[in-house]
Amino acid sequence: MNDFETLSRDAAESGEPVEPKRDAETPVESETVRRVRVGLDALTAELAEAKEAVAYLKARKNELLAEKAALARSLDDSKKDVAATTQAWDATAAEFTRYVDEQTKESLELLRKFHDAKDAAARFQVALDAARNDVAIYRRAALWFGVSSVLASVVALVAIF
Repeated sequence: MNDFETLSRDAAESGEPVEPKRDAETPVESETVRRVRVGLDALTAELAEAKEAVAYLKARKNELLAEKAALARSLDDSKKDVAATTQAWDATAAEFTRYVDEQTKESLELLRKFHDAKDAAARFQVALDAARNDVAIYRRAALWFGVSSVLASVVALVAIF
């Protein structure tokens, strides 16, 4: 028997490594095939990197959507505060007529709170708009990154063949 196991055993005893003999039917790999394999390996690595980048962008998009939801909840809470402040002001309007001198300070305080709440709602609206803009930017970035990845793959395949 002159198979690989026998040769390996003999080589282990003599201390010399033995390479298996190639069958006559197995063709020797040409340089073009090796280059194609290397190119495919490189494309596979680029595709893995692109997938990682897309996964990162999706995670970032989800974070931004979560921030957007939190800002929307805060905006709703602020609107409720404004509505509550307005209702409180309407409830005390009858007392304002009886206690004009005493209630002038309270009226001004409620009015200041009302304006503060409106200002807070306006700030939350600006923040919400900024978050929406960020989501749109990341979506466009992901789209262009995908297009460039596909284009790079096509160029690489064209260059190989």
